Amino acid sequence: MDLDRFAGLLSAQLHRPPAPVAQQLATLKRLSFRFSPDLEAHFLSHPESYEDPAYLALLCRLAQDEPGQALVLEPEAPSPETMYRDLFARLTALAGGGVALAGGELGPSEGGRRALTFTLDGRPCRYDAQDLGSWLDTGVLAHLNGLLAQGEEKKRFLAVEDIRLPGQLVFFRSPQWAGFFAAATGLDTKAL
Repeated sequence: MDLDRFAGLLSAQLHRPPAPVAQQLATLKRLSFRFSPDLEAHFLSHPESYEDPAYLALLCRLAQDEPGQALVLEPEAPSPETMYRDLFARLTALAGGGVALAGGELGPSEGGRRALTFTLDGRPCRYDAQDLGSWLDTGVLAHLNGLLAQGEEKKRFLAVEDIRLPGQLVFFRSPQWAGFFAAATGLDTKAL
């Protein structure tokens, strides 16, 4: 990546203006996010905690309380042997029944890579993951999107990457939705 382009992206992320919580909630509701009355009341009673960075703080809290709408994907896992099984369970919850992922067993390390075996909607699949120790090879999400594209599934795993996030903010939505989301929130969303 060109360093000037990277500096421009970083500057845009750090200088995004705060937004009133009520405006953020209204925007996210138009984008089909749902908030329990208790969670919405919490946001409105503590606006200073959620106005800056705009949308990111709300979405991270939503991911914590409602894992079927958003997922904060941290690249470092506490348990390397179960990290992909845990990831697939979280992605299945995020997909809300639209996609079923199971397994996530890693084979022995060979040449810096490990065979990752799993099932997608009951079909056996394989991904050659980089052996990164306790770090996830997040390229598996792009691989999953490729498998989804081969099937009839219209949704993809989409991510927001921002310097103020501990990892990626992941959604399971259509690529068209990603365009609406980016236009409404100012957060760049990409298919993984």
